[in-house]
Amino acid sequence: MSIPHPSGPTVKSYITLGLVIESYIAIQARPTTTTSSSSHAPWAQPPCQLPPMGPAVHIEASQTSEIEYVLYWDYNDKDQHCFKIFFSGDWAWNQADIISEDPANHGSTFAPLIVGSDKTTVSVATGHTEYHPLYLSIGNIFNSVRCAHHNGVVLVGFLAIPKSTKEHLQDGNFHNFRRQLFHYSLAKIFKSVKPNMTTPDIVRCPDGHYRHVIYGIGPYIADYPEQALLSGIVAGWCPKCLNNFKDLNGEGPSLLQCREHTDLLIEELDQTKLWFEYSIIDHVVPFTSDFPQGDIHELLSPDLLHQIIKGTFKDHLVTWVKQYLEHTHGTSCAAEILDDIDRRITAIAPFAGLRRFPEGRRFNQWTGNDSKALMKVYLPAIRGHVPQDVVCTFSAFLDFCYIAQREVLTEDDLTQLQDALDRFHQYHEVFKTMEVIPTFSLPRQHSLTHYLLMIRHFGAPNGLCSSITESKHIKAVKEP
Repeated sequence: MSIPHPSGPTVKSYITLGLVIESYIAIQARPTTTTSSSSHAPWAQPPCQLPPMGPAVHIEASQTSEIEYVLYWDYNDKDQHCFKIFFSGDWAWNQADIISEDPANHGSTFAPLIVGSDKTTVSVATGHTEYHPLYLSIGNIFNSVRCAHHNGVVLVGFLAIPKSTKEHLQDGNFHNFRRQLFHYSLAKIFKSVKPNMTTPDIVRCPDGHYRHVIYGIGPYIADYPEQALLSGIVAGWCPKCLNNFKDLNGEGPSLLQCREHTDLLIEELDQTKLWFEYSIIDHVVPFTSDFPQGDIHELLSPDLLHQIIKGTFKDHLVTWVKQYLEHTHGTSCAAEILDDIDRRITAIAPFAGLRRFPEGRRFNQWTGNDSKALMKVYLPAIRGHVPQDVVCTFSAFLDFCYIAQREVLTEDDLTQLQDALDRFHQYHEVFKTMEVIPTFSLPRQHSLTHYLLMIRHFGAPNGLCSSITESKHIKAVKEP
């Protein structure tokens, strides 16, 4: 339902599986600081304050069998921990330990809020209009419900997209304003549930029972540009660890970022040193700082779509093969080899689960489904045209990819996942040896090194993929 506010924009309220959340459409906020050079900028005029929060609407969910109210660990016949739904991971257990330190919270149900946002452009009939939808789910429901086209993920609202003239697009104050507005909007949206992150709320659950519920900010689903915005880091660095952007993979285990460390650096160092040595943008205060146990570096979730399928496979490996052929054989001969690779792809025999590519890999626009389908047939198509180490690179990557996409992962699976990653790092050095690329410091590819930890924290990655939020775009903004 929509409730017009007399002095502000329209307020919309949504609820999912018993969770009350309120949001604002097209939020505008006053920039925290301006200088004389930017005070006349169109993006800073005219400022307005956010109106008070609107009333809540309660809606009951239809699914009752695919939701958990109690944390649990699942073990197989070999007594190995099985990671599957969100509640099977360690992060929810750690939060429950913190919540239970207050005796008043004993017996409460923990409801972690899984948040996702993804800026998109709608070109058909709208003139390339940009939207920035914000989505919400809860960690109690099964991954299958969140991935399906049901109400396990709901649209909360649309975040503001500040615009300016070309004169001010590169203005540092404008960039800071955009970052601050983004975080301030998120903090304002979730302010209504903040009291119940420490004090239980009484909620009627889908099974008809009333429970005491404690909310908490959970994993945030986002692609890399938005992860950098959320964590307040400089583009090109990792939002989860302290490795230098010049050598993201480094040697040995990575030191993880945490909010306490970032706050200490901001207090002790100047702005220049923060930016160039630690990738910290000191003007940004992550919205999670306003909430209990909120550390955005820890909460950034794995993203199978943009980190593995589109990132490492399509944007990196497939591109590197083309660059290798051109570097080794010249442009003309490389084109002939690529045509032969396309012929091999088109010759794939029809089989269940395999997609036909009548024109090979010549897509006008790649989608995630295109990349997923091509992954299944690309390896045999390039064999014989590239060195054996390149074939082994693809083989190790595909092992990693398909293990990470499983619905249930055991300790043995995690061992295999690490082995596949080690082999991938060993064999992909061939691209640097052949001078195809100068460096492997690529944030999306580097994120693979954090998958073991994120799986232990959040369960199987397929329940926290940005493909979930992208599929919601169809109903949210693309259908008239």
